[in-house]
Amino acid sequence: MKRLYIYVLAAVSFVGTSCSSSWLDLDPSTSVTTDQALATYSDLEVALNGVYRQTSQHSYYGDNHWYYGDCRAADVQARESKGPGRRVSPYYEYNVLADDNLNITLPWQRPYIVIRQTNNIIQRVNEGNIPGGTDEEVNAIKSEALVLRGLALFNLTRMFGMPYTNDNGASLGVPIELSPENPDHRPARNTVAECYTQVVTDLTDALDGLSRERRDGYINYWAAKALLSRVYLNMGNYRDAYDAAVDVIKNSGNLYSLYTQSEYPNVWGQDFQSESLFELYISISEPSEWGGGTGGEGAPMVYANEAKTDWNNLILTEDFLNLLDEDAQDVRHCVAQPSVIENNEGLPEAARNRNVFLGKFPGKNGDPHDNNICIIRLSEVYLNAAEAGLKLGGAEQTEGMNYLNELIANRTPNAAMRVNSAADFTIERIMKERRKELVGEGLIFYDYLRNRIPIVRSGRWHLATLKDNNAITIQYNDLRIALPIPQSEMDANPNMVQNER
Repeated sequence: MKRLYIYVLAAVSFVGTSCSSSWLDLDPSTSVTTDQALATYSDLEVALNGVYRQTSQHSYYGDNHWYYGDCRAADVQARESKGPGRRVSPYYEYNVLADDNLNITLPWQRPYIVIRQTNNIIQRVNEGNIPGGTDEEVNAIKSEALVLRGLALFNLTRMFGMPYTNDNGASLGVPIELSPENPDHRPARNTVAECYTQVVTDLTDALDGLSRERRDGYINYWAAKALLSRVYLNMGNYRDAYDAAVDVIKNSGNLYSLYTQSEYPNVWGQDFQSESLFELYISISEPSEWGGGTGGEGAPMVYANEAKTDWNNLILTEDFLNLLDEDAQDVRHCVAQPSVIENNEGLPEAARNRNVFLGKFPGKNGDPHDNNICIIRLSEVYLNAAEAGLKLGGAEQTEGMNYLNELIANRTPNAAMRVNSAADFTIERIMKERRKELVGEGLIFYDYLRNRIPIVRSGRWHLATLKDNNAITIQYNDLRIALPIPQSEMDANPNMVQNER
């Protein structure tokens, strides 16, 4: 791909897809100018469809932004070092470089494409006089665009900035872009706090225009509230994190429910299951610049347990498997699977007789390319409520413990695994449950950081390159946590400041 600086991102074609209804059925449009593309309500629908597709593409939720939050922590690792500029291992080894196209440049560009497209939509809605749709329908389009814009800014800030809880967001984040800009626009970086403030503003401004009905493949009110609980938790704003999570748990009716012990083994790879609050639809038949689905090296394929070992480079660590083994009755053992290759020489030797492949992305019909990406599900919301409740104390602490136990009861019949006293309800206990429940879903790295817990890579089959790169133990304030700003940005924009290393 040629370089696409964030200040010269032109209107791009809005890529369509097909599924069950509405935007999931819209035909793709051709490449046209923004004024032409957004003349009517129907045009806005197609444009919004394009934003969803960009959000699911390679270099964003299609891969990097998804698995990044796991391979930087302790439960998922590279099975071999791929070297500079290659998938996965530079993140895992904490040696990624500013000129790494796959791991730095493209993951910076793709969310800014999303932001540019949402800005086009929001600006057009604000101008008014849009034929073909009611005010309510038009405002709903704007609200979804606001959430997608806020989510893109949130993810960019987490990857290219330091944690909010380090210094209340005083360090540098990324540029905030709220309107389509001219080609000579050269933005400076905003602070992490300014970025989070804008993320919260986008998500909260969207709420009134969002449906409270379940609308699979879309963002609705409950998805936005769930995402707010995630954002607030990473800010250390426990009051608002708790309130947002509890709103989803208590007030979403019967739209969503925790997977039961019997359901859990069968939900993976299937569309829109009972916990799914916001899920990106993926199909191998959809138009895609990478050939349909999540592409050759999409997130599910990087975890794939196949009869070959090449770019499928992520496996579970011994430390994670030992954590699972603390409860033999835990249903989550089912997502840890042995290699389909006997004595797989593509694995570290000590890992060859263990269940090191993650089975959360089997594909709808056995092809991992054809696997949706669930951005947030109900289990995380329960865990968010538990953590925020613990930090708040009082009645919220008691309720938080109840939410944690409700999740545990849906994962194991072993009553001894539940938290039976306030003294046992600790951040360490919550972290154990987050690790077991959310492994492979791109979150645990940030859980360590906001709680200022060192990330310790222990176990027999971690790669020796961790020692070479001083990456066995990562502290919450390690400057390598913030990825380098792409060298292409540094070269093109004199107002851009590079992260310290």
